[in-house]
Amino acid sequence: MVKISIIGSGVVGSATGKGFHKLGHDVLFYDISTNRMETLKKEGLITDALNQSKKYNLIVFRSTMLPGSMNEEVIDYLDQECKKTRGKDYDVCYNPEFLRQESAYEDFFIPDRVIIGEDVKDSSKLLQELYKPLTEKIIVTSPKAAEMIKYTSNCFLSLKISFFNEIGMLCKEIGVDDRAVSLGVSLDKRIGKYGTIAGRPFEGACLPKDTKALSTFIRKRGWTPDLLKVTLDINKKIEELVTKTALTK
Repeated sequence: MVKISIIGSGVVGSATGKGFHKLGHDVLFYDISTNRMETLKKEGLITDALNQSKKYNLIVFRSTMLPGSMNEEVIDYLDQECKKTRGKDYDVCYNPEFLRQESAYEDFFIPDRVIIGEDVKDSSKLLQELYKPLTEKIIVTSPKAAEMIKYTSNCFLSLKISFFNEIGMLCKEIGVDDRAVSLGVSLDKRIGKYGTIAGRPFEGACLPKDTKALSTFIRKRGWTPDLLKVTLDINKKIEELVTKTALTK
């Protein structure tokens, strides 16, 4: 059994903490929202403020971060501000989440893969052991590569949705049933069903902001994010069409 403290008990934090609790670990939740804390208490979980530990700690970040954030901001800040010694008293890893908002808890137990970005070699061994009951597909890489994997995954989904929305608009223009096209294409195992149904923009807490963030990230480096620009443009067009259709009903 491992002692795990979850700082930030929203969708991802709650699902992660509850998942590890189900696996038999001692989980402590913390959040600035008293309502979230009360909800977790009612569910039979223990919640409290975190105390300073005298033991070795592994600090794991799960939030979506642009490439370089862990090394250039998080680790740099800890090295300057933390009284303890990284590599001796604590280590830092980046473990991006791939949980859907509507089924985060269920998704925790059936991950397609687990991505771990470690700054110090072998510092993620404890984290790898925690995930072993769930999957053998554990990829250990640098924090920067792990950050890029997360953004690439989300932006590819945005791209896929926008592509099929454009195909859907073309189908309507030439009098073809876009649903038949989506079905016929989605049965290709290399493509799959997700994102192939035309008519709705990509929404939610992650895809819009992550696609815009990576597009901005690329622009700041002097490149033109052509595919991401088209992805965002098509999504805006679909949003406008959906709004227009709703208003005319």
